[in-house]
Amino acid sequence: MLLVFLLVVAVVIIFLTGLDNSNPHSNIPYQNVTATAEPEVPVETPEPTPVPTSAPTSAPVYYPPSTSAPVQTARPVATATPPSAAPSQTTGGSEPVMLPAEQLIPSTPAPSSVPDTLVESTPTPIVTGAPVAPVDVMPVGTLLGSGTFRSDTGTSLNIHADWNATVSGDRTVDITVSVYVDSYSLYTSASPNTLNIAVDGQYASLASPAIEYDGTDGQRVTLLNDRTFTVNLSSGELKSFPVEVAWMYRGTYGNVSLDTIECGGNISLTR
Repeated sequence: MLLVFLLVVAVVIIFLTGLDNSNPHSNIPYQNVTATAEPEVPVETPEPTPVPTSAPTSAPVYYPPSTSAPVQTARPVATATPPSAAPSQTTGGSEPVMLPAEQLIPSTPAPSSVPDTLVESTPTPIVTGAPVAPVDVMPVGTLLGSGTFRSDTGTSLNIHADWNATVSGDRTVDITVSVYVDSYSLYTSASPNTLNIAVDGQYASLASPAIEYDGTDGQRVTLLNDRTFTVNLSSGELKSFPVEVAWMYRGTYGNVSLDTIECGGNISLTR
């Protein structure tokens, strides 16, 4: 039985081996496969792109003409002579000789870019050495302005400051401030440094006089004091100058206590 089994196994193996060899679609590589050479595909070789050189050999080479052998040119054709041009000259033969172009066409000078009228115009003469008039022609003493500042105490006793501004120099102006007291009956004693005036930052402390008035003639105006201040003001300049006035009364008037009576404001000047 063992031999019969072995024989059957051998027959099956032989059968299977022959079946695999006859199957063209066997998965065993390189077994019963006839190698067929594939057709060669021609490979296109790209032609090299010509690289231009700095001086191609095919470009024509220019040789300057030799001075020893001048190049003959065509003889110029005679043109009609303008009416204003000179006639052609002859040398005795019948063939006329052409005149140079400079003689055939008279040269015309190029027109000047500047008209003759502008060139020949005479500028306005400038007198040298003559003094130049200053811009500021205002003489000294010219009045530039005036005005009045008044106090308001609510009583019949007040002060007012009259001011006026005059030209005092090329760049200076004098401002004079005069301070007055307005009252009916009034009795005061002379006191130093009781009237203070300030103009554009300049300060003055003045005395006030003694006043004795019974009021029989109505309201009276009495000068307390005045002062002149010099300020800077150039020609064509507009400037404002502050003014402050204070009179130290230190008393009562009409049952109203008045310690200091003040007035003032701003002065605008131009020249």
